Amino acid sequence: MEGETDIRKWYIILVPDVIRSGCTDIKGGHLMSTAPSMHDYILRQPEILSSVYDRKESWLTILQSMLETHPMEEIVLLGSGTSHHVSTAAAALAERHLPMQARAVLPAQFIGSRILHPSRTLAVGISQSGNSLSTLNAIRYAKEQGCPVLAFSLEEDSALVRECDAWMPLVCERELVPPETQGYTAAILEWILAIRQAAGLDTDVTKELSALPKVVAESEAFVRAHLHDILRAPKITVTGSGLHWATAMEGALKMRETLRHAVMREETEELSHLADLAFEDDDLLMAIVQTDRDRQTVNLVRQITDHVLEIEAGEDDFSLITAVIPFQLAGAIGAAGLGNDTSKYPYEIENISHGEGFLFR
Repeated sequence: MEGETDIRKWYIILVPDVIRSGCTDIKGGHLMSTAPSMHDYILRQPEILSSVYDRKESWLTILQSMLETHPMEEIVLLGSGTSHHVSTAAAALAERHLPMQARAVLPAQFIGSRILHPSRTLAVGISQSGNSLSTLNAIRYAKEQGCPVLAFSLEEDSALVRECDAWMPLVCERELVPPETQGYTAAILEWILAIRQAAGLDTDVTKELSALPKVVAESEAFVRAHLHDILRAPKITVTGSGLHWATAMEGALKMRETLRHAVMREETEELSHLADLAFEDDDLLMAIVQTDRDRQTVNLVRQITDHVLEIEAGEDDFSLITAVIPFQLAGAIGAAGLGNDTSKYPYEIENISHGEGFLFR
């Protein structure tokens, strides 16, 4: 319509301990609110992670204080879904930098397990909402056994935080779309730096954060260049090893949530044992490559299918963030190509994992 303006801009509303984000459309002088897309959140990760880093005074030393107050032999990290992938990455980082054992355990598998030295075992509950019932039950079990317990969540006013001895806040924005992306990278950034702080290592990532816009742009170009392969593949396998097993798990989850077809994950060496039987010539392998052994497995699969995409990853801590971005974008861009709306749940069903009727409550 003549004279009508169409202006889209981001707004941020600050509320206690939470940043809520969205978009505003101004049309003909009327202000309307629309939720950001999954793609929007991914593109804004450099900005969001810089904000997390700028607010590090609120979370950086929590783990260090817990370990100084309670000398530990082991850290057990408990979480489900994306939170389990954060747990897996944090456990690998802790084993790399701290003089203690660390392991990531699914909450349902932890309950009833043996804890040899409870008073020297720190149990960490990881849940973005703070209301995951399985994680809450695992933390209660750890407390019953005599473990110190730490909560890592966005919400201070949550059941998980109330149950724990201390709270390490996740200071990212609350995501308004079902597939969470910046919550994962923000959590990874906090755990990288919290563990490095506890180990007495450098926690300056200014250089890495300043390079992140370029990483996002290059990742988007990579995905768009190979979008046909991603959309046409009847089956996709994501593989990674070492530090990047967590990346492979999270990458496969994001793609499966958004593309809604067969996306699996395999640890790279495990894949080498089944590649000759499990692949068809039109399947797609997306491989996180950081070692010669990773490349050997990729070359094995290339004998079966030409559809192989390599994501080069370093072995530095920050590569946990940069290596997952191509998979996040593959999910967001691929979903758009398939007509899948990632801004809402596809079915009107109850999410039982956070509901009263959850069997593991």
